[in-house]
Amino acid sequence: MFAVKQVERPQTPSDKNDLRQVAVVQALELEIETLKNLDHPNIVQYLGFEETPANLNIFLEYVPGGSIGKCLDKHGKFAESVTKSFTAQILSGLEYLHSKGILHRNLKAHNILVEMSGKCKISSFGISKQTDDLHGEAFTPMQGTVFWMAPEVISPQKKGYDFKTDIWSVGCVVLEMWAGMRPWMGEEMVAVLFKLYQAKLPPPIPKDLILSELADDFRRKCFAINPEERPSAAELGKHPYLVLPADWKFTGFT
Repeated sequence: MFAVKQVERPQTPSDKNDLRQVAVVQALELEIETLKNLDHPNIVQYLGFEETPANLNIFLEYVPGGSIGKCLDKHGKFAESVTKSFTAQILSGLEYLHSKGILHRNLKAHNILVEMSGKCKISSFGISKQTDDLHGEAFTPMQGTVFWMAPEVISPQKKGYDFKTDIWSVGCVVLEMWAGMRPWMGEEMVAVLFKLYQAKLPPPIPKDLILSELADDFRRKCFAINPEERPSAAELGKHPYLVLPADWKFTGFT
């Protein structure tokens, strides 16, 4: 069984001048180019594509558990052991992406799929970007979803940003799993943009969420305002917060 992602190609002259329709096709073409050379257990597997005059289709492995976001919607916040396991897997996939020169730029709970066995797979590469210099602050377009976005991405000075923006997004996903809700819940997008750029604030911790010292240290490292102070995915994957008992196994969300 496999999953199919399909977009319609613009047909009429007016459609071909519709920037939104053109962007949708370009995003899927980018996803194909990105995924076809990747092979990692925590990255959704590319199986091929089909191109017709009317449509563009990409074939991906089918992940029956849905996304982390949908699991949170259904079950609420996760047990801490599940959060630790999922976070370690996300970081493993992200370390692989960064080793290939790829910034994901849109990590969030709804873009990470979960198998019934508890294996996580990063998906949705429509706005990812590949570069030969991950440390070179080569990217300036504001790409991503605001509530998971790092402060440097929205800077009007256009200084650029690097792979550390994905680390901030990992922190947002972990906060989602801890709290059972998206980061900046209750805040309007414009207000969040202001707080990220002007005040350089990370997403707040919900009042009913109590973190251990290790969990809070992990959070602080992800949300370091200076990107240079954020660890890499490889470094963060070794954080003691993520340690689980050797015999731990995923048994579901309840």
